[in-house]
Amino acid sequence: MQYHVGSPVEGEDFFNRKKEINAIWRALDSDSLLLLAPRRVGKTSLMKHLVYLAPDKGYQASYLTVEGAADEADFMERLYRAVAENHPNIMKTFVDRVADSPLGTWVKRVKKVGALGVSIELTAEAKKHWPESMMVFGELLSGLETPWLLAVDELPLFILKLLRLDDSGKRAVSFLHNLRELRQNQPGVRWLLAGSIGLDTVTGRYNMADTINDLRLTTLGPFSVHSADDFLQALARSYGLDLHPDVRSHILSRLQWLLPYYIQLVFSELLDVDNRPIRVTDIDALFEALLQPANKNYFDYWRQRLRESLGTPDDTFATTLLNMACQEPRGTRQAVLRGALGRQIRDPEQRDQRLRYLLDVLVNDGYLVENGERYQFHFPLLREYWKRRIAP
Repeated sequence: MQYHVGSPVEGEDFFNRKKEINAIWRALDSDSLLLLAPRRVGKTSLMKHLVYLAPDKGYQASYLTVEGAADEADFMERLYRAVAENHPNIMKTFVDRVADSPLGTWVKRVKKVGALGVSIELTAEAKKHWPESMMVFGELLSGLETPWLLAVDELPLFILKLLRLDDSGKRAVSFLHNLRELRQNQPGVRWLLAGSIGLDTVTGRYNMADTINDLRLTTLGPFSVHSADDFLQALARSYGLDLHPDVRSHILSRLQWLLPYYIQLVFSELLDVDNRPIRVTDIDALFEALLQPANKNYFDYWRQRLRESLGTPDDTFATTLLNMACQEPRGTRQAVLRGALGRQIRDPEQRDQRLRYLLDVLVNDGYLVENGERYQFHFPLLREYWKRRIAP
């Protein structure tokens, strides 16, 4: 087993999650799913692993991320490409079927990619009529004997992009309604939709919740202490590293929120520790080193994604809330957060609405956790970084 810091884990390096995987397969028997999970918890790795396992469950499957999709037409082209590139064996069937459909005049280019894959490029006309190309896509898949699983990552970020392109919300609503119709009209296709922020939060904030009411919710959380300890042991065995139980326990107690990404990050740093065997005091020194400016990329991602996921001015408002919440390990009362936001949003009703929305986003996305009347950082290491490097 190899550690991975920054890239999704695939194949033999994927660890555990048996309970979650079994629950998802059971749910997919009858429903398409909305996967809710904070970032760095291993969502993308899980989605890719499900696609890897899909043939054994009787599915053809494709994974795609739509974070970078420019518009609705680009989304559809990515969808077609994901299916074509990952399953070249159905390409002949695809081409034969589109010959007698409107899409037959919309295929600009079909080309080979390497020895196994293929790629499809749609014409400008197809992109102009993206709702029709979406319906044709569903008809094509429904005509195949094997059921399909489509794992679409970062859909909420794409919806936020549509909202920025049209702040009336009409484009986003139209797209989501078309996508819902596609899901409902093709019973042989299962969808697994996810993102680093919750699609339920986005649609709720903009009064679009009815566009996803056909989806069954499923969640992915951090490792349990037992699983995290097993993970550390498996990594240690792979690299010939002796980790005493007291050392492993101290690592997990310092992390508290046991995200696979940060477990692997800490393990990668352990390989550079000079002492053998590694001692508990070495772990404290390692955590302090992680908080130094040279390692800011391990944490600054959380700050950068606020602008990408929320846009202006919500990213500024969210930063204000996090700056307050990081001051104490046990967090900050909601009334104090409301007061801090009041300096930027004067209207009480607008302020309260925005506060509820932002707290929902920050909780769902893994920044904060609600603890009684307080909101505190979910991840102590991130809180310490935020307090040292970001908060004024």
